[in-house]
Amino acid sequence: MKYIDAHSHWTDVRLNQDESTIKLSLELCAEKNIEFFLQGGVNPDEWLRQMKLHEKYPQNFGLCFGLHPYFVSEHTSENCEKALDQLAQLLPQAMALGEAGLDFRPHIMKESEGLQIEIFENQIELAKVFKKPMVLHLVQCHDKAIQIFDIWGVPSTTGFVHSFNGSYEVAKKYVDRGFLISVGGAITFDKNKKLQDCVKKLGFENLLIESDSPDQAPADWQDLNDSTSIFRVAEAIALLKNTNAFEVLEVTSSNFKRLFRL
Repeated sequence: MKYIDAHSHWTDVRLNQDESTIKLSLELCAEKNIEFFLQGGVNPDEWLRQMKLHEKYPQNFGLCFGLHPYFVSEHTSENCEKALDQLAQLLPQAMALGEAGLDFRPHIMKESEGLQIEIFENQIELAKVFKKPMVLHLVQCHDKAIQIFDIWGVPSTTGFVHSFNGSYEVAKKYVDRGFLISVGGAITFDKNKKLQDCVKKLGFENLLIESDSPDQAPADWQDLNDSTSIFRVAEAIALLKNTNAFEVLEVTSSNFKRLFRL
């Protein structure tokens, strides 16, 4: 079976990858049967980089366009509205809408709480109109995010909470509303008992795994993260689920295909 990295950023400018580097990275992933990578969209410039990558490797990369809370916190309402118009034009090409959501950490939020909420709500509506699953970035905001979904409704295509690092009780609120929970390198750190308890209790059918590369590297990982790290994530989950890494990779890849009707 071919495995899936549910969320990564191969077009992150920090990677500075030319075509030969990308081909080598794909070959290294293929050696481990990792052959599909859903991208995480963050801003209009990055959407264009995704499209160029997808044009060269359409079988390997899934397009995902969204306005990340980081982008919203750094731009005016007018700039965000303009970007939303671009998103509406490009979204039909994408598999998913994301990353969209809220990030209420003080150093990220600054004065942007109201604008973050407004742009998030607009993206929920776009996901409904274009019938796209949502890839959610939600940090220190779960009560507000659940409130928003209960008011605005969850898109029929649902989606997943990426890089989840919370409790089972919080995860269950999203699962009860139809979302999957995607887990990355954070699960490999011994200190993350709350997340490990969450994954242990969650039904296998509710889980995805991701690298979030080049960020969110597993414990003791050297340099920038890459998609092969999902094996480390799978091994950590396998210990909690009393199984093996290959079954984790197979089940989570099947969950991804079910979510995206592949």
